[in-house]
Amino acid sequence: MKLPSTTSRLLVLQEATNAELRVRLGEIFKRHRSMAFIGRNDNLFTEHWTPEVAAAGYEFEGFEIKGADMVLHGVEHACGFVYRISVAFPLELIDDANAIENYFERQRIADAELSSSALSNPPVL
Repeated sequence: MKLPSTTSRLLVLQEATNAELRVRLGEIFKRHRSMAFIGRNDNLFTEHWTPEVAAAGYEFEGFEIKGADMVLHGVEHACGFVYRISVAFPLELIDDANAIENYFERQRIADAELSSSALSNPPVL
């Protein structure tokens, strides 16, 4: 890769790269932001929300690479409060949209199976 010869051009390249990353990662976040609420099984949540509805107001805020994971952060401003969520997937999947889709689908299936198992085998008190 040939980098620009001046620092100012390098800064312009960095800004363009960051803007493109935000667009691409923002699309992934928007599609999978409900994963932040998968596994919630408290009564108050389940009586009023689904993961999709709970996540609907969150907008992409940023990202970080944390070890072997890509972590996407979202934020919602409501009633004077700032709420934050994050979703993560293996960094090795970053160039394969289908692999990312399959990763989150496997998580949804695993959560559904866990929820189904919990309903069919309630705890003995």
